[in-house]
Amino acid sequence: MPRRNFLQILQDAKIDIKREYQRLFDLFYTQSAPDYNGRYQTLRQVCENNFLIVPFRGTCLSLNDFDDFYNYNFGREPWGFNLDYLLSFCEYSYNLIKWMSPQNPLCISGSESQQQFYLQQVKTVIEEIGYMETIEQNITLFVPKKQEAIAVSEIVAPEISYKVLEYNHYTMKGDIARKRETLRILADQLEPKRAELATINKELASNVFFMFNNMNIRHNNRTKGNKNNYKEVIAEMSQDELENWYDETYQLCLLAFLELDNVERTKKVAELKASFGK
Repeated sequence: MPRRNFLQILQDAKIDIKREYQRLFDLFYTQSAPDYNGRYQTLRQVCENNFLIVPFRGTCLSLNDFDDFYNYNFGREPWGFNLDYLLSFCEYSYNLIKWMSPQNPLCISGSESQQQFYLQQVKTVIEEIGYMETIEQNITLFVPKKQEAIAVSEIVAPEISYKVLEYNHYTMKGDIARKRETLRILADQLEPKRAELATINKELASNVFFMFNNMNIRHNNRTKGNKNNYKEVIAEMSQDELENWYDETYQLCLLAFLELDNVERTKKVAELKASFGK
């Protein structure tokens, strides 16, 4: 068997998410570095010392209080470890540390090089697992890097672009109410363009608005007393089945937005093609 060079070894390696988690865990909880006062501290200790400057702390008075209130309890060898656990820890630690800047006059301790190295390490891991950073109200979340969702987020109104990306966040899994609300928002965005979409792709327009109006998204289709909107098929669906159809509706929404965005591009290509015949 021919010897593989170093680049090939790196390219062939599959990422070990538990090993990546443990690296980040050690960087955050156990490895210390001198701050600008010469004191050696772990990043966890830096976050504890500066906790009161964190804008999302709510009424929590310490990092231990925050962890207890929001049930954050990370271990180096967690039981039932999975990708969601890694993402949760990345979001938790990243959002804390990004506020711990020694340039902040309210920050009483910290090492900029230690913090920047950690933030970069998290970004590298997130990139390796095919996720990306998105920010809403100064909170960083990590969502799957789905190219069609990214493309649509750049098309829709700025105030809902985050919703397009958030739909893929791991905490949305199983959350029917949040998914329904996102789909209702997307339906409102598509409604004024319904006729235009129908001229581009009649079947797609028919399907996407059928889902909006019959899958307990825009209307209450599951309550028997609602004579105008009740759908027995929907009422008898399990939560898992309904969520699956919501996910399908989301994909239809993305396709609809991309179809609408492609109209102007198609016109330009047609004009270019026509110019070749002159």
